[in-house]
Parts: sequence; C-alpha cells; structure tokens
Amino acid sequence: MSSAQPTRCELSAIALDDSGAGVGASGQTAVHVMDLLPGERAEVVIDHISPHRPEAWGRVLRRIGPPSPDRVAPVCPGFGRCGGCVWQHLAYPAQLAAKRARVAAALGEPSPELTGYRNKGKYVVGHSGDHLVLGAYAPRSHEVVDTLGCRVVAPIIDEVATWVRGAAERAQLAAYDERARTGELRYVIIREAQGDVMVVLVAAPRTPRAKLDAVAAALGNHPAMHGVVVVENDRRDGAIVPSGTSATVLRGHGHLVERLDGVPVEVGAGEFLQVNRAQAAAMYARVAELAEARPGIQAIDLFAGAVEIDRDAVAQLRRAAQRAGLPLTAIAGDVGDVRGQLGAHPDVVVVNPPRKGLSGGARAFLAELAAPTAVYVSCGPEALGRDLVALARQGYTPDVIEPFDLMPGTPQIETIVRLRRPPRAARRGLR
Repeated sequence: MSSAQPTRCELSAIALDDSGAGVGASGQTAVHVMDLLPGERAEVVIDHISPHRPEAWGRVLRRIGPPSPDRVAPVCPGFGRCGGCVWQHLAYPAQLAAKRARVAAALGEPSPELTGYRNKGKYVVGHSGDHLVLGAYAPRSHEVVDTLGCRVVAPIIDEVATWVRGAAERAQLAAYDERARTGELRYVIIREAQGDVMVVLVAAPRTPRAKLDAVAAALGNHPAMHGVVVVENDRRDGAIVPSGTSATVLRGHGHLVERLDGVPVEVGAGEFLQVNRAQAAAMYARVAELAEARPGIQAIDLFAGAVEIDRDAVAQLRRAAQRAGLPLTAIAGDVGDVRGQLGAHPDVVVVNPPRKGLSGGARAFLAELAAPTAVYVSCGPEALGRDLVALARQGYTPDVIEPFDLMPGTPQIETIVRLRRPPRAARRGLR
C-alpha cells in the first residue's frame, strides 16, 4: 500500500497491537484499526500511511460478517473516546491470553531456523507390503507412518535415512513387530555433527550379525559416514536406547564429536544432546551469563553431567573437561542421593531436570546447598510452576524468566529462570 493506492480496503484482524487496535494485512502493509478484534472483518478507511515502513492506520467504515465471540459490551460510557482501557470490548479471558502472548513474544528467544534444525533423527522401523518403512508411530497407535522426506531434521540425516532403508532391505532385515515380538530391526537413530554422521541400528537380540555387517558396509560408502553401531534392545517399555546399554561398533567410530562453546564433546548412541544446535548454544550462553560465571566461583550443575544419573554422560563430561583443562568433579548418581559427596555451599547451582521437574529429594537438596543464586532450565512449564512455588518457601525469588524455543513446530518450550536467595540472616530479618 502507498499514498497513491486506494484509501479503503477490506481487512481481517489477526492480532492486537499495544494500543488495543486490531492488526491485519493489506498486501505487504500492516494496517492498525481501532475497535476491530482478531477474527473480525471490516471495510476500513485508511487515515495515515507511514512514510518509513509498511504500516498504516485506519477506522472501521462497515463491518463484514459476525463479531468475534470474544467481543463484549464495554462497561464504561467513555470507551473509545477517552483513550484508556482500550480492551474493554474484549472478554477478560481473551485479554489474559493476549497479554501472555505479548510477554512471550517480548521475552522468548525464537529459533533461527524453522526447518532443518534437528541434529538427530529417530525412526521406528515398520513395513508396508514388502518394503521397510522408517518413520514414527501414528498418535495412539502402533501404525508406523513413513517420515522420510522430513524437513525438520538436517538434510544430511534424511539423505542417510534413505540409504539405511535401502541397505536394510538389501540385507533382508525384517522389521520388528512390537505386538508379536518378532523381527530384527526395531529403531534407527541418525546423528550429525560438523558434517559427520553416525548411524545407530537398534536391533532385537539374535539378529544375524552378517545382516548388520552388510548394512554397515553399504553405509560406509556414504562420504559423510563416521560410524555405524548396533545396540541390542529387548525391552517392552518404549525405551529406544536404554540407559547403560553398550553399543557395538560395526564400522568406523562409536561416537561423534560435538563442540559446545568450543569444547569438543564425544556423543555416542544414547547420550542426550539438545537437537537444535544453534539455539542450544544461545541458551547455554545465556545460562552462563545469568549464573555470572567467572574464575574462582564454585558452581554445581545438576542433571547435566556434573551430577548426573547417566554414567555414560558423566564419563563423556569428564573427558571433555580434561581436554578443556577445566577443574571439574563429575559425580554419577541421583541428585537426591549425592549430598555427602559435595563440599561447601556453592556460589551458584544450575538445575536442568527432565520434563517432570525436580523430585522432592532434589528440591530438598537445593535448599540444603543454600546457594545465593540458582538457575533453573526447564522443559516442562507445569513442573516448573510447581517447583518455583516450592522453592519460594525456601526463600528463592525469580528475577529473570526467559523462554527459548528449541523445537519450532511443536508445543515444547525451554524456560530459563534465575532465582535469588538472600543470606539466612537477612531472610530471618524479613519475617
């Protein structure tokens, strides 16, 4: 839209701006219109067009279609004229939803990439007729949906997945049947780091080694192939690579090397690593900034390797710390059970629990450590809310809350919270 274009247009509002006006698009121009709610459409008269950016402001000339179900009668006779309470015509639940969205938009760290960001692909192996299928279970079923061609994984992962399917078919590997507990190949995991690829074949026990070797030999012809390993899995609980399971190297290497803040870290078949590499790096940098990390402070990192129940992850952390020359003690064990292995009160504690949040023992442990600063990295907002209430009873108050989107296209969200706790004497004086 330009000053030479018509000063009227039909517009559908899709959002609200800070002044309470509805916002919709006319061509490439964002048009702001008072008293037009999201979901409503109107013929609009344009009163002003910005000479600096593609924005315009207008007013409703004629309404088209039904009003928004969120529209209510304003309670004040001055609504629309005084300039205050510009959302009185919007139902209160919708006001709260809009305010939450505004906060999230202001504080959230968006992912730089919406597709191709995953550095790991996980595939369930099924069959369709005489052909193997690499995919995922359809919701609430054991039907395997073919996901080759997925745009979310790094392109090299999808390419290698196609190679795996072809090699497995030529080796006559049978897809595993979860109900009958028959077959051979259950899952395939493909990881990528710095252009290298590792393939993990998750197979049922007694799968012929000759078939697996044939697949590995075929995959070895791919120029990006760094290693092929096999993991045996006879579990019924849905675990793909059960904790503590060892991998057998069929070809090349049994790990890839990722670089986290410049430090090389070996990643094998089952170790957890955030799948969005660029966004994870930004999140980790922000954690370090909020923790005010600097030489000489004592820090404890729970759930992320320093104190961690996964012994393979602990071993990888020790090796990475040695290569980087970092003074670090890594402890294998559940957070609630390692109290006696840690020293004096730390300056900062970082917690990064699974989606279910902190256990009661972990919350009690955090209170015992009594660090003046704690940084909580959460992947479960509901558990985070519960834990923040519990930690508030221990004197912790959040002063920073920032969401990070590591998985575009999904409802998953990571949130960083920094909590401060005054010294015990000061807290006693506040009572």
